[in-house]
Amino acid sequence: MPARARDGVMPVTAEQADALLVVDETGTADTPVSVRAIRSFVRGRRRRSWVDLYAIGFAIVIGLIYLSDVLTAPLSRLGGAAGRAAAQAAGQAASQAASQAVAGAALVIGITAGLLMLAQAFGPLALSPADSDWLLLSPLDRRGLLRRPAATVAGLGALAGVLAGVLALAMAGPYLHHGSRPLPVAWVALSAVSGAGLFLAIVFAGALAQPRERWRTRLRACCAAVAAIAVVGAVAGERWTALAHAITAGFGRTSTGTLSVLAAASVVLAVVAGALVWLSLRRFPADVLRTDSARAGRALMAAAFLNVPLLTWLAEDNHWRGRLLPSRAWPAFPPALVLAWADWRRLGRRPALLIVLAASTLVPALAGAAITGKPHGWTIAGALLAGGIVAGLHGTATSRRDTNDQTLRRMLGVDQRSALRARAVLPALLSAAWLALALTLLVATGVLHGWLWPLLGLVAGPGVSAAALRMARTAPINPAEQGPNLAIGTTPPWMISRLLSVVVGLIGAYPMLLAVHAGQLHSGRFIAQIAASAIVLGGYLFIASNLSP
Repeated sequence: MPARARDGVMPVTAEQADALLVVDETGTADTPVSVRAIRSFVRGRRRRSWVDLYAIGFAIVIGLIYLSDVLTAPLSRLGGAAGRAAAQAAGQAASQAASQAVAGAALVIGITAGLLMLAQAFGPLALSPADSDWLLLSPLDRRGLLRRPAATVAGLGALAGVLAGVLALAMAGPYLHHGSRPLPVAWVALSAVSGAGLFLAIVFAGALAQPRERWRTRLRACCAAVAAIAVVGAVAGERWTALAHAITAGFGRTSTGTLSVLAAASVVLAVVAGALVWLSLRRFPADVLRTDSARAGRALMAAAFLNVPLLTWLAEDNHWRGRLLPSRAWPAFPPALVLAWADWRRLGRRPALLIVLAASTLVPALAGAAITGKPHGWTIAGALLAGGIVAGLHGTATSRRDTNDQTLRRMLGVDQRSALRARAVLPALLSAAWLALALTLLVATGVLHGWLWPLLGLVAGPGVSAAALRMARTAPINPAEQGPNLAIGTTPPWMISRLLSVVVGLIGAYPMLLAVHAGQLHSGRFIAQIAASAIVLGGYLFIASNLSP
């Protein structure tokens, strides 16, 4: 056996060199090369220290701990708590329990549809950057090259489907005819199999549609329609209790036979779709794989460092690539408003983005009932804060651009203070409109009472938009930067800066969040919210204008 080199890497033997010979000088294959031989060669030269393995294992353990904390309450409905919750249906909590069951089932369906759309956006079949650059265009068997990515996608899809199936059964648990006894293990197993089969069938359908953009669009539209119908039905069930009770009555008709038929049908669909995917791997288009692999690689890198701005830039680049826009003269506005007009024009050219923002206002009305079962609380307040910040960020594209390059602003002779004030208008309006619409839906569904709540959202929008502006104007994430050594470890500066931005939004909307948590609104909190929005947004504009060059 040859000795290792000083760097600890095994030298290449003559047999390995012959195995890696793919094409000779004439361009013809000298020896048949398999993907397995190449991966075995790469695996033999890759070394991981125990520190890397420890970090990976520790991250997995921490993730499982947090996931278990989130899933404890829903999964408890599979046991004796299901019977106790069903007994409450005879009292005053009947409507609330039914709404929670319907909202929880809708939340599971919506999250599942979102995961499927996310998988279709990045593939679902994708290669690593190295394989995409070096192996994809080589004369290797395409099916052998895609075997590992396909198996990885199938494994992750099966796990997600199992979790979705069990959670769906847990949401309906209190209304299944088993009295105070826990649900049978067979029901849990059949639900897990049904969820895994349906999820895999849709994932495999996405892989079949991956080379055809029209099919991908239609499949994403179907997933979005299913999620929208489920969410709208759950929100309507909070307002009209008859609808919630009709849905829970359908839960009560569930039997072992029904679950068995559903599990068998889902397995058959998954097997058929998987066989079709396996047959299509041999001639899978390389250009589609290369594009999707590059997009997925950049997205994973951005997600690893919580680099949300990079993810948004990737989405923008993916949308505008290949589109030809008509050239128009700039409006006859003052220079500062001309700079801000770019954000208005961008949103005007993307009406689908505004539709998605408007549809997301249903989330606060669904979150509280599905997770806690309470009509109001910190869950709804947190959803309102997060939604307001995200809505405001959609109007800060030019502010993010100027963080890296201020040439356009300086070329037009616009000072920093005027440009920042002009650009603060659109985020404030977006946050205010989103909060007002979300609070209107909360009033319409009976979660909150009184039509003063939408006005509270309008006046809270400017305070929340200060967080969006500060987050957009934060320097790009640099993973190499190391921050102060705090009690929780070395916290990078970019994380501290973004956490401070969230704190700014929390301060700007604190009166509104308190009112939503209490479920009551009076004139004192309304006036306090007006003052908080004015102080936070005005103070941020004053400080940022004076500190910026």
